[in-house]
Amino acid sequence: MLVLDTLRIRALVRACRLPDAVIRPLVRVPETIDGQPVDLRTRWFLTLLKLDRGRHEHDPPEKQRAVIELIDRVLGAKPLPMPITPIEVPLAGRTLRARVYRGVAPSAGAAPAILYLHGGGFVTGSPEGYERFCSRLASEGACVVVSLDYRLAPEHRYPAAVDDVVDAWGWLRAQAPALGLDPERLAVGGDSAGGNLAAVLSNRMSGGDAPKFQLLLYPGTDMPSVRESRRTFAEGYYLTSAHVEWFFATYLPDTTRWTEPDASPLRADPLGQVPAIIVTAGLDPLRDDGRDYADKLRAAGVHVEALEATGLPHGFINLDGVLPDADRRVAEVCARVRARWTTAERR
Repeated sequence: MLVLDTLRIRALVRACRLPDAVIRPLVRVPETIDGQPVDLRTRWFLTLLKLDRGRHEHDPPEKQRAVIELIDRVLGAKPLPMPITPIEVPLAGRTLRARVYRGVAPSAGAAPAILYLHGGGFVTGSPEGYERFCSRLASEGACVVVSLDYRLAPEHRYPAAVDDVVDAWGWLRAQAPALGLDPERLAVGGDSAGGNLAAVLSNRMSGGDAPKFQLLLYPGTDMPSVRESRRTFAEGYYLTSAHVEWFFATYLPDTTRWTEPDASPLRADPLGQVPAIIVTAGLDPLRDDGRDYADKLRAAGVHVEALEATGLPHGFINLDGVLPDADRRVAEVCARVRARWTTAERR
């Protein structure tokens, strides 16, 4: 089956790269969705998704990991050339892997850095699958990115990932000078499930231990959410609501605990006071989770920069190789991060 999935994904990539003149009469997605203009390439991508009528949320985790790893690699553009160093993160009772992307020269002095937490529903995803985005974030964001391989469910269920992120953050702060990093300019970031974990960490930390800012890319902030976007974009927009629920249930089978603040950071009271860049995708079942989290942070007096990538689906940071609009939005995200380091220096 995996061979068939590989062929299917590579065929999708080839189809995505057909000329505009070829795809224009074949597109079956409207130019406007939920009031959002959608560009031709994204409409074609969504049209191709409609041809896949399989249900993948019940595939074994091992198969999902292999398929999503391939998707992350082939739908994104190639990684940018830069030093990428595999390292080990020794923590109590376990050692985690990480990859360090140096977007600034060592000669520039102690560099700002982001602890990056990949997406994948707490079940899939890896630092290797995020090479393109992390190298781009490091280069265009003028920083070092430390991409962490936290433990995944179902082998390691909640709160294992939370424990890994919290402990890895403490390790990074302690080891910053040895890694050539500025301990006063350390941030956390993540997308989807990784955005959830980044928000949890930011709510856990305070004072000098807290990140300088949190970068949350289409985060899942409320597991039991019944917000409108979960219904509007339930099917046909890359990530399905059924898959969201499967990821959450695999990560934390006891649904009575879904409201815990370490599972649903939107439920935290009080929230942390870490400034945030929150990026939502307009065609995403998790969109309203991110919007509401930004609103709640603002109401708590936290500085929030909100950016909505209208007309794009969940996961767009790994689609910059086939969707020009995704490429433009990733550039904007990186520019926001680059600007934040200047702000962080003044805090």
